[in-house]
Amino acid sequence: MNPLPACGVVLAACLAGAALGQETASTGVPVASARAAAPSYVIGVKDSLSIDVFDVPSLGETAVVDNTGYIDMPLIGQVAAAGRTPNELSLEIAAALSAKYMKDPIVTVSVKDAASKKITVDGEVTQPGMYEITPGTTLTQVVALAKGPDQVADAHHVSIIRGTGAAKTVTVYDLEDIRDGKAVDPQVQANDIVVVDSSGTRKFVRDFGSVISFLGWWHP
Repeated sequence: MNPLPACGVVLAACLAGAALGQETASTGVPVASARAAAPSYVIGVKDSLSIDVFDVPSLGETAVVDNTGYIDMPLIGQVAAAGRTPNELSLEIAAALSAKYMKDPIVTVSVKDAASKKITVDGEVTQPGMYEITPGTTLTQVVALAKGPDQVADAHHVSIIRGTGAAKTVTVYDLEDIRDGKAVDPQVQANDIVVVDSSGTRKFVRDFGSVISFLGWWHP
């Protein structure tokens, strides 16, 4: 009986295992874990951050990212926060502290309130309010978050208000056309305001019905 084929199989298995081990070692992370890793949250304007410096309670604080994308830190002053992940900001603050004030500080940054990822839904919806969105969220999805249009809503006239001052834009969409596939469902952005208009006819019918009900109660 020739043992060479069996040796060949064992050798091939060993080489495959070595190659896999080499790939894992080169990245420092197992292949399966690397593929499953999710992208980190990116800090935005108006986010509320919790900042903790290990063993130095006086430097721990809650900071809100201002409109220019910065936060104020004791000792080191302004630090750019918007556009960075919490881990990147932690490293930046630690580097600034170690440059002048501390040796090997351990800084932890976490997001308390992701205000930069919120949108306002107002007008004739069942549940107006502010809602947190994720990248790719569309107009119909945010209306659904607000429990949908109410009884007097005009689904043909839904506005997205974006920006402020001279940069403010107002774009009107037709939900019925979007649902029927006649129009593209637009993506919304953080800090947008979505307003669902009311239908004059439906509002009149609702108000008129309320008056009739009231008169019926008043004059049995």
